[in-house]
Order: sequence, then structure tokens, then C-alpha cells
Amino acid sequence: MPRFGLKVPLCCRPHDWLGGARGAISGNADSAQAFHDAGILQSSGGGAGEGGLTPEACEIETMIQDNDRPIYHYLPPEGLLWDPCAALFWKGRYHLFHLHSSWAHDGPPRRPDGYMYKAWAHISSADLVHWDHHPNAIERGQTGNIFLFNGTPTIIFPHPDGGGASCIASNPSGDLMDWRFEPADPVLRHPVQGTGLYPDNNDVTAWQEGEWCYALTGTRDTPGKGDTLHLFRSSDLADWEQVDRFYESERRWTGDKDDCSCPDFFELGSKRMLLHYCHNQPHGSRYYLGRFEDQRFYPEAFDRINWPGGNLHAPRTMLDEKGRRILFANLNEGRSMSACMAAGWMGVLSLPVVISLNPDEDRICYEPATELQTLRQDLTQRDDIVVETDTEFLLPEARGGSLEFELEMEPRGASEFGLKVRCAPDGSEETLVSFTLDPQTIQIDFRMASLRDDLNHQEPGIQAAPFDLKQGEGFKLRVFLDRSVLEVFAGDQRYLAQRIFPTHPGGLDVKLYSRGGPTFFRRLRAWQMSGLTDTNH
Repeated sequence: MPRFGLKVPLCCRPHDWLGGARGAISGNADSAQAFHDAGILQSSGGGAGEGGLTPEACEIETMIQDNDRPIYHYLPPEGLLWDPCAALFWKGRYHLFHLHSSWAHDGPPRRPDGYMYKAWAHISSADLVHWDHHPNAIERGQTGNIFLFNGTPTIIFPHPDGGGASCIASNPSGDLMDWRFEPADPVLRHPVQGTGLYPDNNDVTAWQEGEWCYALTGTRDTPGKGDTLHLFRSSDLADWEQVDRFYESERRWTGDKDDCSCPDFFELGSKRMLLHYCHNQPHGSRYYLGRFEDQRFYPEAFDRINWPGGNLHAPRTMLDEKGRRILFANLNEGRSMSACMAAGWMGVLSLPVVISLNPDEDRICYEPATELQTLRQDLTQRDDIVVETDTEFLLPEARGGSLEFELEMEPRGASEFGLKVRCAPDGSEETLVSFTLDPQTIQIDFRMASLRDDLNHQEPGIQAAPFDLKQGEGFKLRVFLDRSVLEVFAGDQRYLAQRIFPTHPGGLDVKLYSRGGPTFFRRLRAWQMSGLTDTNH
């Protein structure tokens, strides 16, 4: 049996690592029994270590004790999960490619300038919940995209050695495994002199429209003029021509030093959406909505997805056979690099989030994929709870580290109200998910989330997003907690993500709270969430 490596995930289906064993493997209290049932923790003659466990089992036992590692979110067996760089629904399966670097063999390889090379790891799922691993599509690449060119799956990605060039690989067999690189790679070259393009930041995306394949890259404009992209086109993927600057950014929305990295451009309802990531402060995932006319994009609306202090990085979408536009992102770390190296893993894939256009066509709506409901176990339901002014209400039956919550709330004089999770019995740690009324915000307060001293969370310690409650609407909240991962949906208006790292071994309490006045909690539903079932084909 191959070595597991210290941090095999509890939430993916490795093809080789289980050595033919089958069984439900989760990160809850039944984890050890599940491993025994799968035949993994049983001794194997002379290869068994202390206590009759195999070396692999010893490593798994250590992994189970990692209370930061999620149980129902995807993350790779070990190493660093970076950008979700391409996504495609193909032949009944959801395929996702993400950048990955391994800490095996003396760490990730690097370019002479110190840049860490990254592979395109490939995973797929039939249900958006259980993920299978496949061979890497690219061994060295950066953030690009996958699209269909005349029906053939095609990848475009920046040349790993930089210089502003992009490369093409195609998959004529349609299995998304055997990629054929174009002999002329790199096929798309950026003229550097006099264009304002920055060759050190050349994320690229492409799509086919009519006879043309369009590509977007460049991410910045001339210095001081903010984010933009540059549009190229080709009819054969070999010969490219530069069309023009794709759009003009406006300082009412973005800063003069912003960039447009990890671009993803697609139709959403009657609009076109340009989803991207900005590295400048306040950095984060954001989007434009607008029109695509005469080979140019005209932004009409702008909004952020995550806000200062949040951990939602490098968003990417796919369109499935149901017509759903599904968003994924990297929930990047709040731990230092040395802490991640000690743990053996870094980065987590977000839950699948369905996005759609609101009725006014000026923002997007967010909803967790319904497939996630298959992970629900042990329902707790409480209705008609009144939490008095400046008090808390403990929910002992909803105690845990991996939970889903649905709440409907009605403030009755309160200025702030919501949910506390990962609360330590001595009050030393807690994370708050709440609404405030003046101003109206949805926020995650992680100032007391952890006592660790190796975290690099962004200030101010509260991720707050504006929230516009219409007359007659109620305050509705859905919260997904998975150990160090917190994802929050405020109605359909906001989707926030945060990494938290509690230290207290008993920090599993859940509370309702109200400040400045009472709050009526009309409806509460809480589920313990199962770890994912791991099987082999």
C-alpha cells in the first residue's frame, strides 16, 4: 500500500491511497471506527507499529486529531491548494482544476526569481459533494481557464516561466485526462513595451463566441489607471491579434492600483459578468455586471463578494446541465506559512455556491448548492425563542465543530443580533455571525476566534458587508461551520467566508445573542454535518 502522507483529506476519494478498502470515512467521533471498518487501522503483521497499527494508520490517527482540518470541504491530501483555475461541467460530471504545490521532495520547485511552480490538480464529482482525484493536467502552470473550442475541451494558461505569454492544450479524446500541448506554445504573446501590460501578472481566460476564440489577459492598465483587461482573438488558436483594451475601470468603484486577476467572463441572465480578484488593498473577490458589445465590455454595476478581513480568494465558475452558474473559491489561510507547513496542508476549497441575477439586474444572488443537504445529520429545531437585551442563549443540543444552521430572526429593539460559534466554556474564544442595524451590515467578528499567535488575519478583525433589508423582509441566515472554515449566507444578498482557528479543546458551544434590545428568533434549524464517504472505483 502506498504511504498516505501525513494529511490525507477526510473529504475526497483518492484512487490509490485506500489500497482497495471501502468504507465511510468521516472526521466526526466515528472516524476511528470508520477507518477500522475500512480495514485501514487494522494491524498488518510485521509492518504494524506501536499498538498494532500500520505506519499509515499512525499517520491517519494524527490526522484525525487535527482540529483545524475540515471534514466536509474538499482539500488535497497534502501541500498547498491555490486558485481554482478552471471549471467545466462535462459528460455528467463537475470537473475542477486547482493550482497545487506539494511539500514532498524538499518542497515545491521554484523559478530563478523565487516564484513557486504550481501544478493543475484535477478533481471531479458527480454530485458536488464527493470528489475524485485524477492525474494532474499540467505540471507547471498558473491561473487560466478551460473552455470548448469547436466542441473540444481546451485549456489556456500563462507560461510558467512568465514573460507575459500564454499556452494552449487540447483534449481531442474528450476524457479531460490526455492533454495535447500545441507545438507552437506559447501561442499568445503580449507586447510588453509601450502597452502597460505587466508580464509578472498575466492570468488569462478564454471562450468561443461564433467563429472567434477570445482571450482576456493583462490584468492592469498603465500605472495609476487601475484594473483592466486586454482582449485578443483568434480563429484557430494559433494566430492571435490584439483587439483593444477590454474595459475602462472607474475610480468610483476601484482603486488606481487595482488589478483584475483570475478573470472569469460569462453570461448571467441578460448581463455579462466579469468575476475577478484584486490583490491591492482592500483585496478580495469582486465582479462587474454589464454589456458586451462590439468586442468591448461596458460595466454597469460593481460589487464585492468578500470584504476586508475575509478569506475568499480566486473565484471561478462553471455552468451545469441544469443551467446553474456555480461558484468555487479558495478559502485561503489565516495561519502563517510555517504553521501550514507544520500541519502539512494549506487552503480549502469553498462549498459550491449557485449565483444568479437579482430582479433589478444590478447584483448577484447567492445560494449554497442543494446537494449539500445530503450531509445533514441529527437535526436540532427550536422555534420562538426570545433573547433578552444583552444576553445569550446557549444551545447545548447544537454543540459541535462541523454544523449547518438556518435562522430567521426579528429584532425587537436590538441593534445587533445573531449567532456565536466555537465558543469556549471559559469565554476566551468565540466567533460571532450577526446583523447590525445602524448601519445595516452582515458581519463575521473573529477578533476572539483564536488565542493562537501564528495567525496573519487581516485587520480590523471584523468582516462587515452592507446589507439592504427591504420592507417586510425578515433576517435570514445560513451558516456552514467546518472546524476552521466558516461560510455565511445572509438571505440571498451576501456570501462571506472566514477562516477561524480556535484552540480550546472544549470550544464547541453555540449561542444566540442580542445587544441593545431583545431579538425574537422565529426559527432555528441546526444539523451536525457528516464527513464525506470515501470509496474507490
